[in-house]
Amino acid sequence: MGADGLNPACLRGVGKQMGGKLAAVTLTLGQGFDSRPVISSCRIDGDFFAEPAPSASQESGGVHGPVSRLESAICDLPLPLDPGLALEKLDRVMAEGDGQRVVGVSPWTLVTALERALPDGLVIQRQGKSDQLPSASDQTSSRRSQPDEAECRRRWSGLKLDLIRDSPRQPVMQMAMDQALNDAVAQGQLPPTLRIWNWSAPAVILGRFQSLSREVHVERARSLGFTLVRRCTGGGTMVIQPERAITYSLYLPLDFVKGTDLIDSYRICDYWLVRGLRMQGIRAGWQGMNDIASSRGKMGGAAQRRLPAGSYGPGGLLHHTTLSYSVDADLMAQVLNVDPEKFHDKAVTSVRSRVDPIDRQTSLSRQSLIDALLDTLSSLVEDLRISKPAPEVEQRARTLAGQRYGREEWTAQIA
Repeated sequence: MGADGLNPACLRGVGKQMGGKLAAVTLTLGQGFDSRPVISSCRIDGDFFAEPAPSASQESGGVHGPVSRLESAICDLPLPLDPGLALEKLDRVMAEGDGQRVVGVSPWTLVTALERALPDGLVIQRQGKSDQLPSASDQTSSRRSQPDEAECRRRWSGLKLDLIRDSPRQPVMQMAMDQALNDAVAQGQLPPTLRIWNWSAPAVILGRFQSLSREVHVERARSLGFTLVRRCTGGGTMVIQPERAITYSLYLPLDFVKGTDLIDSYRICDYWLVRGLRMQGIRAGWQGMNDIASSRGKMGGAAQRRLPAGSYGPGGLLHHTTLSYSVDADLMAQVLNVDPEKFHDKAVTSVRSRVDPIDRQTSLSRQSLIDALLDTLSSLVEDLRISKPAPEVEQRARTLAGQRYGREEWTAQIA
């Protein structure tokens, strides 16, 4: 991968393990007290996740909890880099952290990125095949393609669920509404809620830990009328055209996924959706850690944010999913700046060939499909009520939009 051509003092490398998420390191080198080179700074970005969510003080200070610990650990690695020792150290760091962890990225991924970033002569060559190195911290393996249907039905049927068919909102307010509703449910102020989004403008939505300039052709996206905004969950970039996207969020007490691992929690949360798609004759299932797909490609992706239980409530789970009802692949290719490494373990070579929009399998309009999907909820959830956002939630969202999601400092936090 080598050095960043824009800045000779800035070195960048990318890693991705089979079935995992992409992670990149951006390094600067300096001189140690003995004039030998040292890693003087490190930034990690990518489409991975961090659980549970960083605290408000961490986020306001630009600190990412377990991510910042990994960055500090990398800065402490001696040069030339010994990949074996680096693997051991980063594996220990990932195992620590008061319950906070990075998900979708293993030490192997980060060490591979470091090897690709550092110049020749600053890396000791590994012995053997690096893609076979084990890692106790790798959490990304998908053991099965289908969840236990009886267990999914049991959890969903026990919900007392509010359904919000939300009015169209600007992208910044959508991000703010997600946090406001998640916070309210986590604090026990609202019941479990499912919200269907309606977008009032096109947008490019960055994952929490992604680099803006590395993921998006920023000026081109803005010239094409897209709003750029960063959400509070990890994962990859979404290109939203209001008439082409279907987006929903779940706001649930943490007990809804109690006793499940991470992959199962994604499948349980999206069970209603995949079930509803299949009831409309659409072939859909789960792929990898957090994607919904057909045999032809990806239909959509999900992301989650957990808030731990505490003195203010039961804790909460935000789970949101965006589906491609239809897609303008050429426009996506113009807007996104996708690293080729993302496709190295997939049978595709570009965004165009990876996406399989839903309209290939149905004659229903986008709105008719949404209506049909929501109609299936009544046969799954015993207590379903139509609702709308409370005034205090709307006010909290407006505050968050002004203080966080609408600010350039937030969107470009990882430039």
